[in-house]
Parts: sequence; structure tokens; C-alpha cells
Amino acid sequence: MKKLLVLVLAVFGFATATFAGSPSSFIYKLNNEKTFNRVASYLSVNSEQKDGLQFVFNEAEKRMERATAKGVTLEEATEKALYFNLANAKVILSGDQYFKFVCLLNLSINNEKERELLAEN
Repeated sequence: MKKLLVLVLAVFGFATATFAGSPSSFIYKLNNEKTFNRVASYLSVNSEQKDGLQFVFNEAEKRMERATAKGVTLEEATEKALYFNLANAKVILSGDQYFKFVCLLNLSINNEKERELLAEN
């Protein structure tokens, strides 16, 4: 259990460190029906978990939009939306499913950061 906690914290820390400067489009992508269904399939969620995740992803997007409307920077709003997703997904998903979810978010963030860097060159 300690190893899992340390691993989740390490992945979470890495995701947060990588997050700085990344675009927020992955928050919107989670609400895309096709993407959401693929994520749900990858995580092997049941119908109750799927409904819960869909609510969380929609709420995270709404919170991000409200925060940016209030003058919060996009990076800050996206970071808060990411934390909201992670905290609520942890309650909804099993330990293995949550680990897969964190890895998926981390890969998404890294891929967007890499695309950003390639576009600059």
C-alpha cells in the first residue's frame, strides 16, 4: 500500500510539474463523447462509475470556465480543474482504475507539452 501511495504521489507530482504552461484542451477533450467513451472503456468502469466520471468532467470544465471568467489565469484555472478531476476520480474509481486514470492524464499532458515544443521549432 505504501508503494502505491508513493507511486501515485510521484505521478501526481510529475503531472503537476509538467502541467505548468500546458494548454487546457485536455480538460475539454475529457468531455468529448468519443474520448470519454474510450477513457471509460480503458478504465473498465461500470455504468455508475461512468455516470460519476461524466458528471465530474463536466463540472471541472464548468469550474474552469467560471474561474477564467472571474479573471483567474487559464493555467491556474486548468490546474484547479485537474485537481478537481483527480480528487473526485479517486473517490469514484478503484485503486487500479485510478492509477490508470492518473497515468492517462499524465500521458495526455506530456503529449500536449511535446506537441507545443515541436510546434515552436
